[in-house]
Amino acid sequence: MELVEEHITPVSPYNFGLALGYLRTSSSAILEHISGDRYLRAIRVGDHPVVVDITFSGPIDQTTLHVKVAGERLNDDTIRTVLTWVCRVFSLEVNPAPFHALYKRDPVFGILINNYRNVRPILIADPYEAMLWTILGQQVHTRVARRMKWSLVRLCGHPLEYDGKELWLLPTPRDIANMDPSDIERIGISKQKANTIVRVSYLVSTGTLDFKELGGLEPESVYQALTRIKGIGPWTAECVMMRGLGFDDVIPAGDVGLQHIVGRFYGLGRKATESELRQIAEKWRPWRGWAAFLWWFQLQTEAYVQQIASGEKE
Repeated sequence: MELVEEHITPVSPYNFGLALGYLRTSSSAILEHISGDRYLRAIRVGDHPVVVDITFSGPIDQTTLHVKVAGERLNDDTIRTVLTWVCRVFSLEVNPAPFHALYKRDPVFGILINNYRNVRPILIADPYEAMLWTILGQQVHTRVARRMKWSLVRLCGHPLEYDGKELWLLPTPRDIANMDPSDIERIGISKQKANTIVRVSYLVSTGTLDFKELGGLEPESVYQALTRIKGIGPWTAECVMMRGLGFDDVIPAGDVGLQHIVGRFYGLGRKATESELRQIAEKWRPWRGWAAFLWWFQLQTEAYVQQIASGEKE
């Protein structure tokens, strides 16, 4: 296995340690391995598996990411693809100053900006993965969703050994498209979700659903294209647009967790309705997706603290 090391300097300020903190508590971070200040992830570049191994050094205003790429027959195109992927997933090339300025419009949200000031949205590795994880997360607790995700990966994913650790590659769209939905049901996934996962995987594997093409369209067009697929509703579409395609100003306002925490922070005495959440979120334009990420980070932090206090940490 060949190994190449490159370095990335993010737009400052940037706290990679805080980003790793988010991944440690995220139900979407199934294939990421976080150990101390080190990030490991196996991905595919074309048909070739590679391992992305990231550490960092320096203060938040002069952070450098040290990116090792491990794989067979590495070439310049592969290395460039991986570095572009890292920058995209961690939002490294986006100037956060305009987002931070939102505290002037909304002092309540300003509390979160201050708490998580030096981290930016972390995207799910690719839109297809975001679609799978969001389908599995429909109307279930995040812990249940996490178990289903692991079950699916172990059913049809591919393990890879690196530095004494077992990393898993996401199943390809073709892997899942060729499965019988009943095989997915047997691992504890509902019939409806199993059918949707196979259906979406078929559309992606045949090129009928092209996420690269969707990424270049206006948000409303993407939303309409996704919600035309059976089993993909507004919440799923908006989560995929935000977490998978990286639309900065899309917020999944139907998310119950967001509704609860916004209702609490804004003194409603109850969870916000979807309409109320969208109205409050007008103050966060054109960064509503970034805002949703911080609210989710806050929810994860609170849940993690509660698990530690009760001794329930997994």
